[in-house]
Amino acid sequence: MNGRELRRRWRLVLGRDGESAAPDALNETDRGRDQALDYLYQREYAGRSHAPATHGEKGGRAGDQGASQLTAVRWLERTRNLFPRSTVEILQRQAVERYRLTALLSDPEVLRKATPNVALVQTLLSFRAWLPASLMDEVRRIIRQVCDELDRKLARNLTTRVEGRRIRHAQGGRPSHVALDWSLTLRRNLRHYDPEGGVMLLERLYYNPLRQRRVPWEIVLLVDQSGSMSESVIHAAVVAGVFGRLRSLATRLLLFDTQVVDVSDRLADPVETLLAVQLGGGTDIGLALAHAETLIGQPRRTMLVLVSDFAEGGDPARMLATVERLADAGVALLGLAALDEQAQPAYDKTIARELAARGMEIGAMTPEHLANWVGACMAGSRP
Repeated sequence: MNGRELRRRWRLVLGRDGESAAPDALNETDRGRDQALDYLYQREYAGRSHAPATHGEKGGRAGDQGASQLTAVRWLERTRNLFPRSTVEILQRQAVERYRLTALLSDPEVLRKATPNVALVQTLLSFRAWLPASLMDEVRRIIRQVCDELDRKLARNLTTRVEGRRIRHAQGGRPSHVALDWSLTLRRNLRHYDPEGGVMLLERLYYNPLRQRRVPWEIVLLVDQSGSMSESVIHAAVVAGVFGRLRSLATRLLLFDTQVVDVSDRLADPVETLLAVQLGGGTDIGLALAHAETLIGQPRRTMLVLVSDFAEGGDPARMLATVERLADAGVALLGLAALDEQAQPAYDKTIARELAARGMEIGAMTPEHLANWVGACMAGSRP
């Protein structure tokens, strides 16, 4: 490590107390990090000196202009952009448990002035357990506005990508053998029967389109609700709502950490789905997969989508054995390390490779790419 990098790190550790020793150590991004850290940890200095915790007051640490203009909501949004996920979780936990920052979120006026977006919904879900009941109407309004906007943006595109493949499939693609009309197929191919060899050549297969429509595909969305997956959880709730409106799909949505919660009865209202989320805690993917396995009645017409960072906290052997059983039964398996507009994953690559070796496709997708995969499975032409 060179001297400049060492000065930079010590400057971030010491905060503004280290400014005189290393005045030019920080770049623009680092200064944003410095302001975010100062907004939180200046409370420590104020507490020790019995001085007010407000920036700029005498007796406390004088705040700079950037730090003094931060609000609790803006600080929470900024930390997500400036720090790794693991660091964000530590900062948020200390903000709540050590510095009681949630008091700054207790005023509905703060949320009324905030711009509804996915980042704000992530923040509200992270802090939901500490938010007062008086704030929940405002919280619901923000989450609904963001979900409705995502639905408007995604619904037509997702529907077209899934239903478009299904319609082309019904008009001459590759129908499922579940809808095969054996009686008609045998009658129409009798002229191709070879009495000597006792063999009938099936030159053409005939399907019952009514039966085809009566047997929808099933999709199980199994979503890891750990803190690092919060943006994917939001998109999964909206995507599940869209899929739930399609007659060609029977959709289930399961949330899990060390337990599994079936929220399929809330598909029509992503707001209530998200308010059921408990971000954080452990992760037991094997338990969740085993539970999903019990719900599958038609393996060859079922898609299971696992949305997770694959950081298994349970028994990896159980998880891998369940995936292998599902793949052998004919379930179409997809593991998503991210399901959002950026599709930038952070995941356990070792576990991902083990899952792939047992038959689960692994990737990071936008909702549109997931819809393409779903449509391809239904048409029998999975990529």
